[in-house]
Amino acid sequence: MPEEYGHDPRVVLKRDKYFSLRPQPLEQWLWRQGVPPSAERVFWLHWQEGMRNADWCSEVPLRRVAQQCCLDVSTVTRSYQLLSRLGLIRRQDPGRDPSRPFQQATAITEVLLPREMLLQLDRYPNRAQAPHGPMLQPSGHSQANAAARAPANDAPAVAARTDPFPGLSLRQKLRALAALTALMSPCERRQFDEAQRLHAQCIAFGESSRLGPEQRATVLQWLEACAVKPTSRAPESPQLQAQAAAGPRQLTVFELARLRRELQAVVDPALVAERLREIVWSIEEGALRRFQSLHAMRIALKKIRDGLWSRPNRMPPNWARALTRAEAENHRQPARTEVCRTA
Repeated sequence: MPEEYGHDPRVVLKRDKYFSLRPQPLEQWLWRQGVPPSAERVFWLHWQEGMRNADWCSEVPLRRVAQQCCLDVSTVTRSYQLLSRLGLIRRQDPGRDPSRPFQQATAITEVLLPREMLLQLDRYPNRAQAPHGPMLQPSGHSQANAAARAPANDAPAVAARTDPFPGLSLRQKLRALAALTALMSPCERRQFDEAQRLHAQCIAFGESSRLGPEQRATVLQWLEACAVKPTSRAPESPQLQAQAAAGPRQLTVFELARLRRELQAVVDPALVAERLREIVWSIEEGALRRFQSLHAMRIALKKIRDGLWSRPNRMPPNWARALTRAEAENHRQPARTEVCRTA
């Protein structure tokens, strides 16, 4: 490799700068639907922002979207309407901005995948797990990446020992297992089904069994793999289940925006902030925590409409957290000191 290859601006651009990643199945689906390029720009902007936020939701003002996509505001509005009809985005209006009552808050946009595209997802090939092409990187980077990948490459080798069908997809594994169970006798099949139900690791084969030694080993290896899975999925004791259920819970930005909008329709505007704070605490840490988020919000809103809502029990009087992205940014910024001046 030439020494100046590391200074090639194309390599520096690929290695050091940010670039967008677009899933090929989704991109080709957009092409087949005939989505205009302007709508594609708007969709990929929210896709990138949602991926950065790790919740697939973004809160970008309309003018900022138009500026970053090099479009006018009316084109962005028409793009939102088209993307909503195609099932690619879902927008939620959170109502008025609490800090600025006379200004509408920024709508929250969530990117979605249409059902038609999901049905065709298995037709596309998967990416290779290990990256290829070490010649595209300098020697220092390739050595560091190889050292970082060394522990990860040992894990599949250990997992392959308990996998009776290594390298096959789930559908292919089920077909291979069905071919083995077709050779079993009725007694062996009953033992095999009972062993899978009870997570047992062995069964007794008959003397006239049609399964060969390798096939018997595969069946036992499958039972061993099935017996290992329940211990890593869910705890069995009630104490461990209670500890798992007591983990941290926090409503998403999209759920907060929906809850704020629903409250503005049934509660006096002066009480929206306080009721929102009470409901959020009850769902995250109070009595409504045992329900799913949407179910818990419906319960709270029904109690408010019926006049049965009261302040949650054991709620701290000064409990508060950032309920919007703007409040979160304000909490991260340090307070500025002011100098007392004479008039």
